[in-house]
Amino acid sequence: MATRPGDEAELQKREAIGVIRASRFVRKYANSKDVIDIGTIQKIHEVIFKDAWPEIAGKWRTENLKITDSSHLPPHHSEVSKFMDQANAEFIQRLSGLKTLEGLFMENTEPTDEQTKQLDAVVETTAWIHHKITHVHPFREGNGRTARLAANLILERYGLVGISIKIERENKNRYLDALKQIDKQWDYEPLKMLIYEGLADRYSGLARNIIS
Repeated sequence: MATRPGDEAELQKREAIGVIRASRFVRKYANSKDVIDIGTIQKIHEVIFKDAWPEIAGKWRTENLKITDSSHLPPHHSEVSKFMDQANAEFIQRLSGLKTLEGLFMENTEPTDEQTKQLDAVVETTAWIHHKITHVHPFREGNGRTARLAANLILERYGLVGISIKIERENKNRYLDALKQIDKQWDYEPLKMLIYEGLADRYSGLARNIIS
């Protein structure tokens, strides 16, 4: 088994390679028929960290954490497994109601009301799993990266494309505020809008018409 490198530059290099590897894993898994559940999320995390920090790769955290730039306090480490088991049941239920949207943005016609409804259901589930991971913070490190890859897994499984949620510079506060809005009011709309905008960046004007 690989060991965690003591050199910070080497650690960052291995983590960066791990994210690339995990992105490929997500694309392949999305195109498979394999079941998506919380175990899949653990696998994504394992792929990211197996060479950079194998002691934590795919494992629930065993210590308490504070989130940088956030007042949210994740649950005690002893409760992580319980929270993720509960999340797994809801995750499977949510996924069972989704339908594929493959080809939706490749057509030259406006989506039907039913297609728009199905798109919103996929985006809401994407936002839900993204927030669930950041809220519980089940891993010692890499929760944000895992959440964004998990979001892409859902989008790609249901016929859309993976996106990049911009969290740099001025966008970071907007992203953090969207997560806070869910924590405080269970309002997913700001995070959903970030996801819709990510889709609009990847598609042509049809997607922009949907979010306008």
